[in-house]
Parts: sequence; structure tokens; C-alpha cells
Amino acid sequence: MGQLLDEYREWNTPVVGAYLLWRFTKAYMEKRTDGVPPSFLLHCVAAAILSSPTYTEIIGHARSLHRYSQYFIEHGLADKLEKLHQRVGRMLPYTKKAVDIAVHRQMLVWDIQNGSLLPIDIGKPKRGSSTLSTSVMAIAKRADTLGGWLASADLNTITIELGVRF
Repeated sequence: MGQLLDEYREWNTPVVGAYLLWRFTKAYMEKRTDGVPPSFLLHCVAAAILSSPTYTEIIGHARSLHRYSQYFIEHGLADKLEKLHQRVGRMLPYTKKAVDIAVHRQMLVWDIQNGSLLPIDIGKPKRGSSTLSTSVMAIAKRADTLGGWLASADLNTITIELGVRF
């Protein structure tokens, strides 16, 4: 139980959220063929998903955004998917803090004209710096996956598959 509580606190820390949003944004931009960065609204959806083990665990079991949403239905978790929109709203203060930290630490930069965020290359950690825990690294890989999925979908598809409204 102690490890689960530690992971919950770790995942729900805005500093970790900043890193996860950077990974999400970077993966999104790598998959996007037209170079359009993700809007702040997509970051809100990503933060709501990435800060909950309930939602992130399923990323490892799906191969696409559609299969991700279908997993909830097939495994009797449709109520969780229905509550995602509410979670996005509740997580808004967390998302704002995480984005503020990422911008302040020069991981993300605002595109003010479009209300979107762009990733900045932060390079590799310096030798001797602290390393990320294995649980954060696992969720960072899922942030990459989520970024790729959302980059491949248009806003209407995201709205339908995840049940979020913009």
C-alpha cells in the first residue's frame, strides 16, 4: 500500500506533470506531419489521463486511441471513461501548474497566437544528476504513446473516443 501511495503522490506532483507534458508534447510533434502543435486543451486531456493510474495502465493494453476507448467498454470500465471529461475540469489547476513549471524550466514554450505549446529540446541529464524513478519512466513512455495517438487524430475523433468536450 505504501508503494501505491508513493506512486500516486509522485504522479500527481506538478513537477512530474511538467515532465510528462513535455514528453507528451514532444511525441505529439514527432508524429504530427503538418507541424501543428497541440493546443492547451489537449494538454488538459493529457494531464487528466497521465496523472491517474486508472487511465495510464490501459495505455499499455491498447495500440490506438480507438482501442484505448474500447478497452474501457470491453472491460466494464465505461463509467471511468464517462468521467474523464469531469476529471479534465477538476485537473485544470494541476495542469496550469505543470505547464507553468514546464514553461519556466524551458521545457515548453507558448505559441500565443494559437494557444498551443511547443517542446524545447532539453537534452540529456548531466552526469551526477538525480535520475527519474522507474514509475515515472514507465508513465513517460505512456505519455509518448498518448502524444502519438492524439497527434494522429483530429479534434472530433478525440472528442468522440474519449468523451471530452471542448
